[in-house]
Amino acid sequence: MSNPFLVAAKNAMNRNGTVGTYIAVAEGVYNVETGSVTNTETSYQIKMFKKHLKATQYNYPNLIGKDAGMFYVVNDSLAFTPNHQDKIVFGGVTYSIDSIQEHYARDALILYRLIAVRA
Repeated sequence: MSNPFLVAAKNAMNRNGTVGTYIAVAEGVYNVETGSVTNTETSYQIKMFKKHLKATQYNYPNLIGKDAGMFYVVNDSLAFTPNHQDKIVFGGVTYSIDSIQEHYARDALILYRLIAVRA
């Protein structure tokens, strides 16, 4: 049985979304020879919607004076789960994820709302 909220979110994303690159960063292991940790990055081309974010002292006070955006991503068979060290490349600009909000409907995860700051 199909979730009508997922169908509605997919239709809205197909109408209004833009393809961007989501970079999932997996933490690597410590290399003794180089003295550093090498992370693995995997890129995914997905449709997302960017909403400009206005930060004030009441909402998102830690983002005042920064170029930030709110990205909506529909959870339609995603090959990844958003994480805080991940990145988004949208319109040629790279953003780092600051916070993740999940939206559920009918016991299913339908939508991710990602707050990201320009790196």
